[in-house]
Amino acid sequence: MIARRSLLVLAIVAGGVAGALYYIGAQRVSMIVAAQDVGAIRPLTAADLEVRTVPPDALPAGAIASVDEAIGRVPIAPLWQGQPLVTQALAADAAVFHTGLTLRPGERAVAIPVVAVSAVGGAIAPGARVDVIAVPLIGRAPAGRTVELLAADALVLDVRSESGAPYQPRRPDATASVDRIGSVIIAIAPSDEIRFADRIATSTFVLVFSSAR
Repeated sequence: MIARRSLLVLAIVAGGVAGALYYIGAQRVSMIVAAQDVGAIRPLTAADLEVRTVPPDALPAGAIASVDEAIGRVPIAPLWQGQPLVTQALAADAAVFHTGLTLRPGERAVAIPVVAVSAVGGAIAPGARVDVIAVPLIGRAPAGRTVELLAADALVLDVRSESGAPYQPRRPDATASVDRIGSVIIAIAPSDEIRFADRIATSTFVLVFSSAR
């Protein structure tokens, strides 16, 4: 009798464990994915989004679980159909730059004309922090203007070639000619807009790497 009761208890426990494991394995959570390829960097609409259910352990970090969270947001890069949407890959405004870097609220972006020798020998890349030095041009700048520091620790948003396309440094094995650096786009404060516009017309620029702080 005792043996039968023990077997019954074991069977109940085993059934409970099996049921719990099945329940855990059957749990699903919502995840938002791209319903279609989105090649243009634009605000997302309901037609771009699809809800899928996946096991909790298959959910990527920062995954968006509601369509409402994604509508109107702008992906920082093109999306492919079925790609999960995560918060860190969506911005409030369009990512104008191919780098995916965006302006912080209130900032402005300005392109400074430079040549490689004035941009740390061409070793300049988006994401770098630079000091911007303006050197007045004789005949263009007002008399008495001296070399000045226009911006300190400014974020480089993009680097453009002379053709205006994103600048691509030449690979060591490349033989074909490539574009040269034409401008560097940096983030500035709104109060600096007029000053930068004046210096672009009357100065040349030197960029100096700023160490991480």
